[in-house]
This record gives sequence, structure tokens and C-alpha cells, in this order.
Amino acid sequence: MNERNVRAKSDDASESLPLDLAAGEPPQGLMSIGGRGMYLALFSQIGAMLFVATLGGALSGNWLDVNLGSRPIGLLVGFAGGAIVSTIGSARLIRRTLKRLDALEREDRERRLRVRLESERER
Repeated sequence: MNERNVRAKSDDASESLPLDLAAGEPPQGLMSIGGRGMYLALFSQIGAMLFVATLGGALSGNWLDVNLGSRPIGLLVGFAGGAIVSTIGSARLIRRTLKRLDALEREDRERRLRVRLESERER
């Protein structure tokens, strides 16, 4: 496929999508720098949650082992408990963040549709 066909296909695709950004318009919503920052914040929170909860469980299990004299059992149970708690917390965080991102995307899509309809009415 030559360059002219690729360009023609990409032009057709952009015309068929009514909510595409105009040429030269800065990206908004999730495609903006702030939208990408939300993903970075989400991944950072997930990593911190996994680390802190798992480490906390392992340390508390180790503390129980030292005080009760049941060497590997407390550590393993604490590690598993921390992993379970962090997994559930991460899943809840992801679900909540995805709902927020969907709402932002929906608002952005509605705003762009309103702007487009207003510009078509003016013509």
C-alpha cells in the first residue's frame, strides 16, 4: 500500500467519526497530559498499596512468630493475608477510578457533541 492510499484511508476514518478532534486542536480529556497523569497516579497507588499491605502482613506475621515461637506459620499467614487485603483494595481502587474516567470521558464526548451541533446550527 502506498502513502497516498494510507493518507486517504486515514482521512476517511477521521471524517466518519463525528466526535474526532479537529486538526490542530489540542487533545482534551483522557488524551491530555492530565488524563495520562491519572493513569500514572492509579498505577502508583496500586503499587504502593500492594507493597505496604503485603509488607505489613509479613512483618506482623514475623512479630507473631517471634513472640509465639511458631517460626514460619505466622510469617506465611501474614504474608498471605496482606496479599489478599492488597488485592481486594487494588480491585476496589481500579473499579472506582474506571468509573471516574468513564464519567469524564462521557462528559467530554457530550461537550464536543454540543459544540459540534452548535457550530452546525450556525452554518
